Amino acid sequence: MRKLAIVLMLFSVSFSLSLAQKGKITSASNYLTNGEIAKAWEAIQIAEKHPKTEAYPKTFYVKGQILQKIGESQDKEIKALAEDPLENAYKSYKKAIQLDEKDKMTKAIDFQLPMLSNDFINLGVEQFQDKDFAGALKSFEYSLEIGKSPVFGGAVDTSIIYNAALAAYNGDDHDNALKYFGMAKEYGYGGVSTYQLMERVYFAQGDSASAEMLMREGIVAFPDNNELILDVINYYIVTNQDDEAFEYVRIGKEKHPDDKLYWYVEGMLYDKTGQEDEAVVSYTKSIELDPTYYNPQYNMGVIMFNRGVKLVDEANKITDNTEYAKAKKIADDAFTEAVPYFEKALEIANNNQEKRESMENLKVLYYRLKLMDKREEIVKQMDELGS
Repeated sequence: MRKLAIVLMLFSVSFSLSLAQKGKITSASNYLTNGEIAKAWEAIQIAEKHPKTEAYPKTFYVKGQILQKIGESQDKEIKALAEDPLENAYKSYKKAIQLDEKDKMTKAIDFQLPMLSNDFINLGVEQFQDKDFAGALKSFEYSLEIGKSPVFGGAVDTSIIYNAALAAYNGDDHDNALKYFGMAKEYGYGGVSTYQLMERVYFAQGDSASAEMLMREGIVAFPDNNELILDVINYYIVTNQDDEAFEYVRIGKEKHPDDKLYWYVEGMLYDKTGQEDEAVVSYTKSIELDPTYYNPQYNMGVIMFNRGVKLVDEANKITDNTEYAKAKKIADDAFTEAVPYFEKALEIANNNQEKRESMENLKVLYYRLKLMDKREEIVKQMDELGS
């Protein structure tokens, strides 16, 4: 009987110690309920380190709750209690589930997870605004990871995928940018911007083949979008693939026949490939659609100016005075035709560089045509504009 009494007494002591440590968990939870987060944090750390409660599921559930509150707090002193509180809150919840063989904690943790996911989103937005793009990406990734939990029923938050892509993009994390933009594209999120930003990442990586393929894919997905069509046209112009550029200009004109830009780009391509007459037709149409559009006005002036220069060169080869006078008159007519284009270009110029290049041409034309008063005026304007 004496031995049994000793055993019972030892069991009672052990049981009391276990209860005492579980009491720390209860105390931590009560402190948390009362808003005494520092005391709650102190109590749960004691419980976590004690052999009797270090493998107790509720220890880590309560620890997760406290860490989550620390992460949510705007009080600097509270925030300083723990490093990476939200991240460690999630790890604590996961550990609680791992230790919870009887599945007693699942419902309670499921209740916390949507709020924790939202906490990570808020943190990610704050980090993004502070230009901590790596931190923002990590926070958005945690939100996405939490979103895989059964409580969310398989729903996917595509806006967070896109936010993760933007954080990676702004942080020059090309691999993750492509990963998350690719996911957003698969879900049909982000529209045209998803394609355009992915293009830029591919170009930044030097992968022009993938960028070109994506541009073509984007036009199929958004056949009426001007920006994507112009992106691919610009790519083909820059890479001297004129036939392909002409093809997409044709596509753009079919979809947007009254868009001045397609007519201007077509004129520029004709100009580039030596098809001057066709260029004049396209530039003229662009000007007709918008007389205040600088580029075709200026380029038409250049064409007429260059025609005049060629005609002067031809006239200078003529030795007969009468025939020379006739040829020179034809050249002067071409120069005269260039003047109103440059004058209009000067009038609608968007910046000093455009003004200066128009003035330079007018100065030469006025001299050739012996319009000296106008030349003096343009020289004065150039002096006022400065270098």
